[in-house]
Amino acid sequence: MSVKSALAAVLQQQGIVTSQQAAQLTNSSPWWLQLLLGLAAWIASLLIISSFLGPLLALADNPLLQLLAAVMLLAASLWLATKAHDFVQQMSVAIALAGQGLLLYALYELSGQNDQVPRYACALVTLILLASPLNQLHQRVSLAIAAVCLLSLVQSAVLLAVLSALLCALSVWLWCNRPRWAVLSYAGRIKSLLEIATLSALALSLLGQCLLLFDSSHWLDHKLTLAQALYSALSSVILLSTVFWLSKLATVPSRLALLSLTAVLCILLYPASALLASTALLLACFYGCSRRWAVLCLLSMLFALSQFYYSLQLNLLHKSGLLALSGLAVLAAWLLLKRYQRRLV
Repeated sequence: MSVKSALAAVLQQQGIVTSQQAAQLTNSSPWWLQLLLGLAAWIASLLIISSFLGPLLALADNPLLQLLAAVMLLAASLWLATKAHDFVQQMSVAIALAGQGLLLYALYELSGQNDQVPRYACALVTLILLASPLNQLHQRVSLAIAAVCLLSLVQSAVLLAVLSALLCALSVWLWCNRPRWAVLSYAGRIKSLLEIATLSALALSLLGQCLLLFDSSHWLDHKLTLAQALYSALSSVILLSTVFWLSKLATVPSRLALLSLTAVLCILLYPASALLASTALLLACFYGCSRRWAVLCLLSMLFALSQFYYSLQLNLLHKSGLLALSGLAVLAAWLLLKRYQRRLV
């Protein structure tokens, strides 16, 4: 018996997965075959959708008919999602996204070309489809589109900073509690939501650190300085809370030392809010045993560090001194952790 078969048998005995899910685990196709099947399914779906939507948009300039066609596409995608074949699963994703796009276009026309109605409708449809049998790829893509639509409605820099902190805190909490929700029947939906929340938190934290550069067109209000201070303060609180939770098994002196070093790091890197938020997410993703997201958080840290070093807010000597002291604080924390691990052995 292979490792996958043994793992699927144990998960099925403990009631974590059903017999159908266990069969999918053991009979999964190689990655290269899934890639070829997905490519073929998307090409076939585009041909089918274009042959269906092209004449409809050209001949029937009626939003109600377009709305009906969108509902039909969504119903077809839900039916295809119940099939277990990889090719059909990829087709269901493509047809569902086409149905969602046509639905939003029809609502845009029905609302008198009000662009806010489709944005709210996109978020509502995404929440409804989370309870459908569509696969995780569609859930992630739909959640990403819905997040972009909702965040595009925000025009306050302070509110954007608060939303960034809330998404970061939610992501850290979910990553740290991954063993608890991973055994639930709806763990796949939580994982999709977690990944989009983590990606949004990283993107918003980088936006907050580069707020003066990105808002050259005056998209947000004029409280950019207050928003940047709020970004830094909330990121520091999240990093301190993460270290406090992750060091719960350490001794009291070691825990106080780690929290003190983290506080020093937050003070030194206060202008680099994205670096603090990415560090907290990196620790949480590493604790949640996700290498892929830990690497993504590390890349976000490198980008935030580069932006901080080459920004013009502080002089080069000042920034070099802050980074050198921050490196010493991280080195001291590492030596403290190594000493604690030796005491456990």
